[in-house]
Amino acid sequence: MNHSGKFLTNRTAEEVFDLVADPQRFARLIPDFESFSAQDATHFTLRLKIMVGQIRGHANLAMKLLAADRPTHVEYRGLGVVAGSQLVFAMQFQLRCEGTETQVIWQGQVSVDGMLAMMGGSMIDSMGRRNFEATIERLQDELISNNATIQDLPPDSEPLS
Repeated sequence: MNHSGKFLTNRTAEEVFDLVADPQRFARLIPDFESFSAQDATHFTLRLKIMVGQIRGHANLAMKLLAADRPTHVEYRGLGVVAGSQLVFAMQFQLRCEGTETQVIWQGQVSVDGMLAMMGGSMIDSMGRRNFEATIERLQDELISNNATIQDLPPDSEPLS
């Protein structure tokens, strides 16, 4: 399941980059976040609450900050196991200066295989979409906390590269 969007903020690309490229700050934006444990500057473990239908539990995602190209690109990828099924999580951000504003283009991906996918495939898609949207809402709230402005932009077919 892939989900994407974009918005404008009057924060500089550097300010947005500093938020999304910091694994600990980024981790706290994710819904159902429980804890964070850093191994080094680019590797960390994220513990999340998982609720898919009747399945309740926790997932430990082995995360990696794959790219942090100041101030234009940030990319994360993580792997974990939930109820015996492999979970893949990825999120990336493209930051583009547009005059006095920064356009934040984001894309998220989540995939689950195995029994969990068979039991809750459609629920996983809708839950993933809600969680990506909630992550972006939290990012926008964090950017707004010091009088920033945010403007959601309509979707288009422009892929992240």
